[in-house]
Amino acid sequence: MTRVRANDYELKKQVILDKAVALIAQKGFDGATMSDVAAACGASKSHLYHYFSSKEDLLYSIVKEHITEQVAVLSAIVEEPLPAPERFKHFVDAFVQEGAKSRNHHLVLMNDIKFLPPLQREDVRKLELELMHLMVGLLREINPGRMAPAKVHSPYALLLFGMVIWTFTWYEKNGAISPGELADRISQLFLDGFRGT
Repeated sequence: MTRVRANDYELKKQVILDKAVALIAQKGFDGATMSDVAAACGASKSHLYHYFSSKEDLLYSIVKEHITEQVAVLSAIVEEPLPAPERFKHFVDAFVQEGAKSRNHHLVLMNDIKFLPPLQREDVRKLELELMHLMVGLLREINPGRMAPAKVHSPYALLLFGMVIWTFTWYEKNGAISPGELADRISQLFLDGFRGT
């Protein structure tokens, strides 16, 4: 007989994901145990295994859910009926705002996807490539000449993503510069340099 999921299944699953990403960001994947996650959730390890078959499956769910949402949001921005520089600013703002809200997810993506099994790691990499291609397309619209050589496509996109992602190793969203102002400054810095000859 098929087991019926409880009405609060997704809510409980999300609680586990939220507790786990905080622990993994703090301790690293190899330092955080399923017992740690269970304790943070006030649950048993067997309760966790009802939702995730392994610690790797838990990590995969964390990063896959996060980056899939990013791809959806940023794809919609790229499709907006606005000039490319405006879409670029919206893109950066959305990425920075999400990074400020989900700092732990960014740290886990940076440091821990190496622990995923090869097929799952490749799946995440494909989603990251989608993000990079979205940015490459915007940059080609803004300055086709600068983006003409194919060899510069990835470096320019990764320079921007690297700037933003590494920012969240030190940035405090409640500090002197708000996430919106930070995004604006990043856009100005990148675009003004990018538009130059």
